[in-house]
Amino acid sequence: MSFKPIDASGACFARCNLLMLSTFEPGQDHVKDDICRSVLVMAVSAVDSYMHWLVYDKLSDVRKGKDLPPALAKLAVPFSSIALLADSVVENRNKIRPWVQVKNAMQKKLLSETFQSFDQLSVAMSMAGISGGWKKISEQLGEPTAALKARLNHIVHRRNQIVHEGDIMRKSRPRHVVFNDISVDQTIEDVDWLDDLVTAIDLIR
Repeated sequence: MSFKPIDASGACFARCNLLMLSTFEPGQDHVKDDICRSVLVMAVSAVDSYMHWLVYDKLSDVRKGKDLPPALAKLAVPFSSIALLADSVVENRNKIRPWVQVKNAMQKKLLSETFQSFDQLSVAMSMAGISGGWKKISEQLGEPTAALKARLNHIVHRRNQIVHEGDIMRKSRPRHVVFNDISVDQTIEDVDWLDDLVTAIDLIR
């Protein structure tokens, strides 16, 4: 069975669940908060990874003759990648597989993009040929689009606080280090919600 986008997110969410289980083991109280922080970062990565593979998968559909989504057509690929493809064609006329080179160049470009926030997921879904994505997701999850946007962006904001600031609370005149609050229960809820979000996207693709 071929690798699917849901396999990428599934691997990440499985690791999230294993890490969360460790918070219930004896003697973990001193690292429980940081385990939650690591899990939240991994859960957002699950969404990001899924969206990257979803867009990359669309290239295979285009290769088979399906329409190229306008948003994907606008993705700017570096000239160096095009030049490399041209050189390869000239040097290996009988061996070159142009579409492999094209997909490699596109994947390299996609990996420089981030698909985490509400607006970023909107772009990714458009690239993958999904129209009216958030409306369909709203129907799948039974939540208003505005609520989906608010929750996703809040989770991504918390991820950014952890990744970029060490989750240290911002103060105008800090006297000592204070961390932002995080809890096991809220982390579990956020991870489960992100998992449901990815599942909903996979159902409407």
